[in-house]
Amino acid sequence: MLLLLLGLLLAATDHAQAGKQLFRQGKLPEAIAELRLAVEARPRNASAWYNLAYTCRKAARYDDAVAAYKRYAELSPGDADADYGLAESERLAGHATEAITAYQAYLAKEKRSGQEKWLALAKQHIAELRAPSPSAAAQQSAAGFVAAGDAAFAAKDFRAALFAYQDAILKEPKNVSALIKAGETYAKLGHETEAVEQWSRALQLDPGNEAARADLARNGTVSAPPLLAVDESAARGHYAKGVQLVNEQKFDAAVTELDRALTLSPKFVEALIARGSARVGQGRFQDAVADYEAAHDRDPSLAAPLFGLAEAHRGLGNGQKAAELYRRYAASEARDVQPQLKQYALDVAQSAAPQP
Repeated sequence: MLLLLLGLLLAATDHAQAGKQLFRQGKLPEAIAELRLAVEARPRNASAWYNLAYTCRKAARYDDAVAAYKRYAELSPGDADADYGLAESERLAGHATEAITAYQAYLAKEKRSGQEKWLALAKQHIAELRAPSPSAAAQQSAAGFVAAGDAAFAAKDFRAALFAYQDAILKEPKNVSALIKAGETYAKLGHETEAVEQWSRALQLDPGNEAARADLARNGTVSAPPLLAVDESAARGHYAKGVQLVNEQKFDAAVTELDRALTLSPKFVEALIARGSARVGQGRFQDAVADYEAAHDRDPSLAAPLFGLAEAHRGLGNGQKAAELYRRYAASEARDVQPQLKQYALDVAQSAAPQP
């Protein structure tokens, strides 16, 4: 029992350290995943809960941040930072009443010197939240989503920016500005195919658009490919929503969206991979194996299905098989291999099936 406890403590420390390192690298979804493992291993680790809350807030996962800040506050009831972080998350999530309550708790609790800036901001936000908000309706419009995307892009939070631009496109499919900006964000994330697709669609809708033409030229595309079929476009919309839901850990809803994407486009490899990830999140490991294997069969050049299969087999308790797949992923030179996951894969493989 003592050895088991020691193992859990060491695992929690490893996940917490990995989470902080990934955060510093700007890999927020990966950092969140590691920090969740840390708090699962040590549920009373207040520091890990705070880091999870802060990272969720920076990743624009405000509801998850709220839950984590509340847990941190239970473990560290005297820390005013818990109230301020909770207030910020509630405000950004659009929960005005809850945000005001949390800001007021922060104001009552903050006794440290040098906190004048945060005290002033808390008072300012309370005043803003109590005043009528003319922008509330605009935030639900395509223009509002584009503005949110611009703010996230400026902050170099490219994943959050992409989600906002995708929401704008779903709201207004012929919004040329949103399409161009989504393409630029895809390019920042290294997804050139999707970037070209967005710029091409913008150019088809507005043939004289110089920004879209310049983006395509920089990418090396001479002319815009034809528009995707309507069903393919709809499939992409469901896929984007599904990926967002996976990142929010709303796995049941994610599977529903990804099922729709695959119904419209049965050979959509990225949607198969994403649905596999959602099914791992649901604990449906055998179903995840089926998705990852189908994705690998359709595009053997990708490494992501190997990593997904490794995770699914680990969930099924197939240590040897998982280790083999982790090592194949780490050794792969495929274009979609994520360098920060290579060492993780090797470490987990060694833990699951040690090699001399």
